[in-house]
Amino acid sequence: MLRDCGLLPEKETGEPEAAEKRVEFSFPMLTVRTKVFSGVFERLSAFRFSRYASWVALFIVPVVAAIGLFLFIGSLYALLTNPAVGEITRELGPGAILLLPGINPIVPIVYGWLAIVVALVVHEGAHGVVARSAGFRVKSSGLLFFLIIPIGAFVDVDEDEIKVARPRRSLRVMAAGVGANIFVAVVCLMGVLLVVGSLAPVVDGVYVSEVSEGLPAQAAGLMPKDVLVSIDGVLINRTRDLSNLLGNRTAGDVVAVTVARGELWREQYSTFVNLTFSENRTVMGVSVGDLAVADRLRNYQTFSLERLSMYIVPPTLAGGLVPFSDALSGFYTSSLGGYWAVYANVLFWVWFVNVNLAVFNALPIGPLDGGRMFSITLKELLGRKLSEKRISLIISAVTIALVVLVILVVILPFILPYILPLFSG
Repeated sequence: MLRDCGLLPEKETGEPEAAEKRVEFSFPMLTVRTKVFSGVFERLSAFRFSRYASWVALFIVPVVAAIGLFLFIGSLYALLTNPAVGEITRELGPGAILLLPGINPIVPIVYGWLAIVVALVVHEGAHGVVARSAGFRVKSSGLLFFLIIPIGAFVDVDEDEIKVARPRRSLRVMAAGVGANIFVAVVCLMGVLLVVGSLAPVVDGVYVSEVSEGLPAQAAGLMPKDVLVSIDGVLINRTRDLSNLLGNRTAGDVVAVTVARGELWREQYSTFVNLTFSENRTVMGVSVGDLAVADRLRNYQTFSLERLSMYIVPPTLAGGLVPFSDALSGFYTSSLGGYWAVYANVLFWVWFVNVNLAVFNALPIGPLDGGRMFSITLKELLGRKLSEKRISLIISAVTIALVVLVILVVILPFILPYILPLFSG
């Protein structure tokens, strides 16, 4: 994790400093310092690409910060104008605030921790590489563990050198983490698109999630996890197709039903169902859900912002939309083999966590990368026009305003039900 950027003081010359402990344990956190990564930083910093990439990152950070502000302000507006947004957050619980597997109900434990470790190592590693590329000393680096679970990394760069260096050199080091996270996120998102592009549907139809006891479907032998393929020889792909067909029938009518079942739905089973009347409509006695596998797959292979948004929603929240979710992965095969869903989920969560870490770190808040960059930039631009005290006041005001914004987005869903009655009364 950043300290921020792991920027800690170290003397360049003179008496050696007291040796830092290689292993420190402060329950439940374990810190392991190592020089192993120093050689990696040296080798990577020798490439011109690292220098060019750090300049690109300088332009990426303000863009990402603007996106973050837009998202937070949009979330606040949605909470105040749409009660359903707050209701969804309350249903997920307070744990949904933190992007921590096992606490956040939408983040899977294995994929989530893997993505967090990758994101933090990428973030901190980029600081170390660019620091060496810019000529700064890297004091030490290491790994952070929660008990024995790796949760991140850190890089300590000489803070004294950072303070006296030209602003652009310092800014490049601070921007590197966000830039690297965005680069990894984009690569992983492209990987998800490629994995999904390799999919082929196993079967089209309407998925049966439940068969009601005592109703005609059960008597006819239909079972949960069947896929309704056709009714009286008419192919169906959506629940509305089924509703339209049954809407023209009356209780007592007998329909021929074909379903797919078994491993990868390779088997075909046909039977007759005697329709009945329930809740003012003609029914078979099944609970169904949209599958429309072929249509959805074609949509994924055609680019649009609306379809791209499906990749932004975690599969744990939108299992009925995402083909690599637990709910739908069984309906596809891939040329990548039987582990294609694992590849897709790893790539998705690495992209998702990296972009969230980048957005948060880019915000111009106090000790974050974005906050430090904002402070240096403001002092460089206004240092001759305003006193240091006034500049500090501006920086503090911006930090406080953004912290309040973040806090409001976090707590409003849980306090609005108690506040709104006071105003409506």
